[in-house]
Amino acid sequence: MARKPRVEFDGALYHVIVRGNQRQKTFHDDQDRSAYLERIEHYRLRYGFRLYAYVLMSNHVHLLIETRSVALSKIMQGIQASYTQRYNRRHRKVGHLFQGRYKAILCDRNAYLLELVRYIHLNPGRLRDPEDPWRYRWSSHAAYLGKAGPVKVDTQEILGQLGSRLGAATRAYERFMEDGMKQGHEEKYYQTLDQRFLGDEEFVKEVAERTEATEIEIRGKKVGFARLLQAVCAMRHVESKILLQPGRQRQWVAVRAQLVYLAREWCGLTAKELAVRLHRDASMISRLYGWYQGHRDKPARMRRSCSICNCAANIRIHPSACAVLNAAQALRFIALWLKASLFNQPRFLGDLFDGSMFFSYFRDELIRRFVVGDHSKIP
Repeated sequence: MARKPRVEFDGALYHVIVRGNQRQKTFHDDQDRSAYLERIEHYRLRYGFRLYAYVLMSNHVHLLIETRSVALSKIMQGIQASYTQRYNRRHRKVGHLFQGRYKAILCDRNAYLLELVRYIHLNPGRLRDPEDPWRYRWSSHAAYLGKAGPVKVDTQEILGQLGSRLGAATRAYERFMEDGMKQGHEEKYYQTLDQRFLGDEEFVKEVAERTEATEIEIRGKKVGFARLLQAVCAMRHVESKILLQPGRQRQWVAVRAQLVYLAREWCGLTAKELAVRLHRDASMISRLYGWYQGHRDKPARMRRSCSICNCAANIRIHPSACAVLNAAQALRFIALWLKASLFNQPRFLGDLFDGSMFFSYFRDELIRRFVVGDHSKIP
């Protein structure tokens, strides 16, 4: 999928991730790191952007930047190009140092500014061989403790959220950091809307209105996993604990696959997050998703072949609706069994065990009505 154009405006907050080309090291020693920070400070003074946090790792960089009148693309071009030239001269290299286009996520400052500062500062502690974030020299953590550094970091807004007095705010910041020490990699900071935005639908709408960007796609709201689980269990007549507990009961594979598919499509959950919720490994979650996606009825084909779809598109979930689908499925089961028995065609036996998929689209549609509570579509 082609990457969408970056949305830029005065006051935009970006979480920027820069990676080395082919995961190679971008900093070989402290002199390289100092040079990169010098480039950041040079362009901060030149273009007037605000820097809330940074961390330099061996092969990637995190920056939390708020732009002013100068676009992020021009800021990053200056920093990256000038550092690459210096690096190649010093190490007698040629070619690209950084990996293609850097990643820049436009963030909702009200919801994520404070958490992103902590996430970036704790990055050294998430290494395979972790380092102490409190002692790590190449992050802006020390600036929040009142220590001077090579780059001017704007700490006032963050500390202002934590306390009215500097001393109290600094102590609150230290406690805030300590509370996050047990956190690992946080996938939620990379789960974007429309490939570019970290925030809810209202935030995306505000950005669209502010920039008048016509290419921004605003999709429907995602649903909560608890609500979806309730709907699936009601439709499939199963207790939620059966789907959430570990085990390999074959009779629940199709139901669990449906739950996985809908949770990924409607709730926006990753395979890793679902693996934790369903007590399975991420590879199994991916297989369940792929299996259901491959077997699921296609809406267009079902609309042409079955008139029942017209009913399913206009009703809310109801016990009688479940009964209708279950009765229809039972009739299909009997028909397939007779076909397989009378004509001795074993290939139809596979349809017996996959018969529930015949009505998967209708089941999904009824679940959608129950979850949403109105007639709006879920992406």
